[in-house]
Amino acid sequence: MPAFFSVLRDVILLRRGPQDMPHAPRLLVAVCAASLALQLAIASVLGISGDAFGAGLIGLAFNLGVLYLLLGLRGVRSRFVQAALALTSCAMVFAILSVPIVLAAGGKPPTPETMTPAQALLGVLALPVVVWKLIVDAHILRHSLDVPFAAGLLIALFWIVAELTLGAALGGPAAATA
Repeated sequence: MPAFFSVLRDVILLRRGPQDMPHAPRLLVAVCAASLALQLAIASVLGISGDAFGAGLIGLAFNLGVLYLLLGLRGVRSRFVQAALALTSCAMVFAILSVPIVLAAGGKPPTPETMTPAQALLGVLALPVVVWKLIVDAHILRHSLDVPFAAGLLIALFWIVAELTLGAALGGPAAATA
């Protein structure tokens, strides 16, 4: 297991790609379960009401489904386990990194008009984490789909928009996984 965390660290630091992740379907199931548990824990800590488990399950299914579809369109479906493992594990790391920022901001303000200057500042400070996650996702997609980095970045951007749209349709964030 320590080797997995070493590879995960290197993927996040853009030193390695998803192809270096183990092809371990059982590990992917465990990571997906841990991702759902993490989402429930974060929702509890942040006091988010609603069906966090259902929203997390839908978000996870959405992300895995989109990945499976994209890999199928590129004819490289055999990379699914490693790519899903990389995306889900990295999403968990970034979700954990974002919790202190959200807690320091006092949670999400109900409307942009009620945002305090301190919350706005913390939002700006959170931007590097969001950009880093976007770059890591693009890096993973680039390697998984055999596309240039710019295409991976564009796919990652569209993916985030689709995930946010799904979350808004469900009445809250769809998932902490991407």
